[in-house]
Amino acid sequence: MNRKVVVIGLDGATLDIIRPLVEQGRLPALASIMTNGVYGDLKSTIHPITPQAWTSFLTGKKAGKHGIFDFSRRKKDSYDIEFVNASARKAESIFSILSRAGKKVGAIAIPFTFPPEKVNGFMLSGMDSPGEDARAFYPARLYNEIKREFGHYHIHLASPVGRTIDQERFWKDVKIEDKNRTGISKYLMKRYPCDLFMTVYNNTDRVAHQHLDEGVYGRIQNGMGFEGDLLVKTYENTDAHVGTLLTDLDENTSVIIMSDHGSGPIKKVFFLNRWLEKNGFLAYRKKGQSPVERAVQQARFLAKRFLPRSAKNFIETRFGGVRDKVESMLSFSDIEWEKTKAYGFGMYGNIYVNLKGREPKGVVEPGRQYEDLCDQIIEDLTCLTDPDTGEKIVEKVYRREDLYDGPYVEDAPDLLIGWDDYAYYTSVTLGKEKREIFGPHMNIDCSEYKHVGTHRLNGTFMVMGGKIKTGSEISDAGICDVAPTILYMLGEAIPDDMDGRVLTEIFEEEFCRDNPPRFGRSGQVARADEVVAYSDEESRKVAERLKGLGYL
Repeated sequence: MNRKVVVIGLDGATLDIIRPLVEQGRLPALASIMTNGVYGDLKSTIHPITPQAWTSFLTGKKAGKHGIFDFSRRKKDSYDIEFVNASARKAESIFSILSRAGKKVGAIAIPFTFPPEKVNGFMLSGMDSPGEDARAFYPARLYNEIKREFGHYHIHLASPVGRTIDQERFWKDVKIEDKNRTGISKYLMKRYPCDLFMTVYNNTDRVAHQHLDEGVYGRIQNGMGFEGDLLVKTYENTDAHVGTLLTDLDENTSVIIMSDHGSGPIKKVFFLNRWLEKNGFLAYRKKGQSPVERAVQQARFLAKRFLPRSAKNFIETRFGGVRDKVESMLSFSDIEWEKTKAYGFGMYGNIYVNLKGREPKGVVEPGRQYEDLCDQIIEDLTCLTDPDTGEKIVEKVYRREDLYDGPYVEDAPDLLIGWDDYAYYTSVTLGKEKREIFGPHMNIDCSEYKHVGTHRLNGTFMVMGGKIKTGSEISDAGICDVAPTILYMLGEAIPDDMDGRVLTEIFEEEFCRDNPPRFGRSGQVARADEVVAYSDEESRKVAERLKGLGYL
């Protein structure tokens, strides 16, 4: 078996886009891997959301064992919200496992790797890093080295926050960021060779959020009418960078291409808390927004849209308190908790019961009352239909126990909405919710860009190298399966508490027969580092990044 593995992450990449572009000869690097290796869909987590999905990849475990479900969480014994990062992960990453085994590892821009782990090698944090400075680097000395060689480490250059629509400028930023990612990857791979190296390109996801509407999706599927399309150009550009990385690899190296989830168009926005209100599960306070609140909110919008970056930074530094109060208007402050049985919070359809003994002003008794309430919400949501087509749009409403086991199940939402193909995007941003339950695409933060694309369950998996089958397509691969498969490829034992399995079907049968997977007891149960809480300023930076993707 090859004793080195390179993993290239293509955030949000989907075979729904890759296949037709490969057929037209537009993605030669990915086409080569599909021809000379194995490929197929890679099922994401439920929900298919960045923090949970990438962390499940890193650990080979579901969220009930690693503890990260979303970008943010409710603080215990309060209704306050805090952003989470990799320090909240309660399971060991594959980079830590391999480091303990004496393997050299390197990682660049994997989401939810801030703060970077003290690995046997290097780690440059991803999108949860509040800044592109030394805090994002391990070892920290690498920051000055990268800055000297490349000027910047771009984590999130291409973002529509505050922009009028300017596709050329957006496209320019995509190219700059991806070129920077490839340059740093090649430099570190050569200077600090690794047994496992991984880098992630994020723009395949970022552009999809603001560009992959039903029209673009249909034209790509039909193979016509998409010349010069921004999403197609982004996939082509990413493919070229993949090809550049592949040219530096020797025959001793296996290559994995993967995404954390897929992507597809948003049909409609579903306002979850309005639905809960109209069905008697949630109560809003009667008072409307005051003239002062409306004025401050409008001033914030105009400032973010039109002020230059230097002016925005000055305001954020000097008047952060004003900003924080504005943001609090968009949180739970409008909910009348004493009359609320359930509320929505987080991405893609999470429902929490306002439970006595758990929430500060809980009204629902544990036991039978809790179970009856969950049953009623499940029944009502299961009957939910699209107002235009009349078709049912909820595939299943999950109780958390349906999806997770492990010590952190209690941190999961009580109920999770499994949408039909995840084509209905859930909004729980109270300041943006309208009186109707369904709405059209919303603008991404204070920009003119619409949030038209969202995540799908089926991501992408490709692998090529020694002892790997060629020209074969697989099914039934899940994101938790990648970590144990990498450990197997590197000759290491798989911890027996991983939820994923070794994808033995990708290997030549004789090799698997002669080299069955080895299993061992799990090592560390959690990161040794203490949980790192963001400061107010760091939280602002993370929030801006998430708004730029349409997540807030």
